Amino acid sequence: MSETWLIIGGWVSAGLTIFLFSFLYKDNPFFKIAEHLYLGAGMGWLFQVSVTNVWLPKIWEPVMNGELLVIIPSILGISLLTQFIPRISWISRYGFTFMMGYGSGLAIPAGLSTDFLSQIGGTIKPFSMLASMTPFNIFGSLLVAGGTICVLFYFFFSVEHKGHLQKISNVGIYFLMIYFGAAFGNTVMARFSLLYGRFDDLYTYSAVKYFYATQVILVAMVVYFILHSFFTKNKKDVSEEAA
Repeated sequence: MSETWLIIGGWVSAGLTIFLFSFLYKDNPFFKIAEHLYLGAGMGWLFQVSVTNVWLPKIWEPVMNGELLVIIPSILGISLLTQFIPRISWISRYGFTFMMGYGSGLAIPAGLSTDFLSQIGGTIKPFSMLASMTPFNIFGSLLVAGGTICVLFYFFFSVEHKGHLQKISNVGIYFLMIYFGAAFGNTVMARFSLLYGRFDDLYTYSAVKYFYATQVILVAMVVYFILHSFFTKNKKDVSEEAA
């Protein structure tokens, strides 16, 4: 029985993957099926996570234990849903106001600590260990510190960029280009790793163990597109002749 469900899962996985990739050819009913299933499954998963990880342990159980103060943030959260009712949509402003204020209070200190103070500390810290560092590490630390200073000069708009300041800011541009290129390359490689995973699954499900699920589904879709294109063209020709 487990083997049967494994084969069915392989067919479903291969089918949905090919359905999604079919959008590269053109929009079609198979892609819409996979898209709707993905969105529906995602919303269902999010709903059950919200119920099991938020509603029950943080609202229902505390209220049942007599902690009635959690009702206040609960009401503010529920007020966000009133934006879908035009007559009382103004109530959602209170929830949004509280969420933005509380969220900013949490995000600003965390952002200063991670994106500001930690970056300064990471740039300065290597210079406290110069005696124990190799020449290559010293060069790397100087390069990072110099690049940081040049980038900061590029964003220094209080003084006109000309002369030596212009040259320093131009160097900062090169460091920014290197950073953006590395960040984009990292994003692309992450997406390619997901693509490799889907291709690996398609290769796995093309085995005889899964009754050649990948090949059968792919051939069936190609036949569908050929027939659909043929009949659509005939209908168009007939309608043009009738006109």
